[in-house]
Amino acid sequence: MKHGLLLTNHFLASAHFDALYDLFDAAAQSCGVKLSRASGGDTVAPFSEHPASGVDFVLFWDKDIAAARRILRHGIPVFNAPDAIRICDSKSETAEALLSAGLPIPRTLVAPMTYETVGYTKDDFIERAVSVLGLPLVIKECYGSFGEQVYLASTLHEAKETVRRIGAKPLLFQAFISHSFGTDVRVNVVGDRAVCAMKRMGREGDFRSNIAGGGTGEPYALSDREEALAVAAARAVGADFAGVDLLFGENGPLVCEVNSNPHFTGTHKATGINLAVPIIEHILKRI
Repeated sequence: MKHGLLLTNHFLASAHFDALYDLFDAAAQSCGVKLSRASGGDTVAPFSEHPASGVDFVLFWDKDIAAARRILRHGIPVFNAPDAIRICDSKSETAEALLSAGLPIPRTLVAPMTYETVGYTKDDFIERAVSVLGLPLVIKECYGSFGEQVYLASTLHEAKETVRRIGAKPLLFQAFISHSFGTDVRVNVVGDRAVCAMKRMGREGDFRSNIAGGGTGEPYALSDREEALAVAAARAVGADFAGVDLLFGENGPLVCEVNSNPHFTGTHKATGINLAVPIIEHILKRI
């Protein structure tokens, strides 16, 4: 019997996360896998020592890249791989990876880097973003989840005020895709196939579609073009599995984001598919 370790964040806990981990426990049992659970704090050790011995793989449900690399360095397969998690965790790195692979995304500008002790003391780059991308303008913190760090500015003044509130955090600007207002498609990719998809619809009046933000989901039948794009997006970031978010562009689908740690409880509710099963099966094939 293979033995895996589900490694979670040491400080992040909620009923939502517990429900996700329970799905993995059920999937592991159905696949004949022993799946232990630990948090990042449980594996704290000097760099020279083995942080997670005695397991055949680690299902890394955290974004602690240093910890993932330390485990990988000791010869234990990590899913997703540290570099895939790093790329997906940064919206700017995700955009770079997708563009490098020739995949369509909303037109994007990354804000120039600043320092925490300095902040954005000039706003000329915001004016340039508006002149290039138009209004309304999507502003995203480069690090964030569940749509909570994504904003829509209708005027230049609003864009400047949004950046001011964000502070010194890395951010980017994207053209607003009006055809996809409040809707997108979450495609769950495992290996080289799209296992299932869900159309997400945000709360009335919200341009975002996140289930965690009060949106709803329903099963969605992918076109061949959408399926190929989602699989290519997961491959572009190096992910074994991913939640790929597609927007409805005027001339076809666009990749919005790629999630290396997709929270698929909403997908499970909408489609009845426990994605933990194909993920565990894929890992067993890989190891």
